[in-house]
Amino acid sequence: MARPDKISRFLPLTFANGNSVRRFGKHCPQCRAMVGAEHMEGLASLMHGKIYLSAEACCPQCEQRFPVACVITEDKRVHRVLLPLWIFRLWMKSATRHDPQPSDNDRWELEQADSAPKGLTLPADAEVVRSEEILGRFQGEPICAWIEYQGQRFVFDRAAPDNNQSLSASELLLEGRLIYRQQ
Repeated sequence: MARPDKISRFLPLTFANGNSVRRFGKHCPQCRAMVGAEHMEGLASLMHGKIYLSAEACCPQCEQRFPVACVITEDKRVHRVLLPLWIFRLWMKSATRHDPQPSDNDRWELEQADSAPKGLTLPADAEVVRSEEILGRFQGEPICAWIEYQGQRFVFDRAAPDNNQSLSASELLLEGRLIYRQQ
């Protein structure tokens, strides 16, 4: 079963289109101060291309407690939930029962990540041969179908919008935003 936690521990959440929600806030209904995710406790989950958020917020200025229930779409628009709060919370607990939980074992996760094979991370000025075939654009820059680095060819695999992607041994991160895999 999903455990409620500070909403800031669930963030950032990245949509399939590359948009990311790194922080979240809501105005206090009493004093109108902005209450950030670090002052909200509840559940947040990315499901079906939307972020569902159910929490209780506590204003750091006036200490007013108030519920937060919303859905955030890929275009980062926040929509109010029209269900009664108790039904939405019950649904959230059920829908997130298999979600990975934020944990205090960050050190264990880092140690495990350090032992995993890592790919290459190239700086922007690395000498690479780029294909003339352009697949599209990401963050305003073209995505080449393939690149060659030190005599090895790598084909485009995916974009890395948050630069927090882990690389396998056969992958290469170019300019901190595009991941290519060895052909």
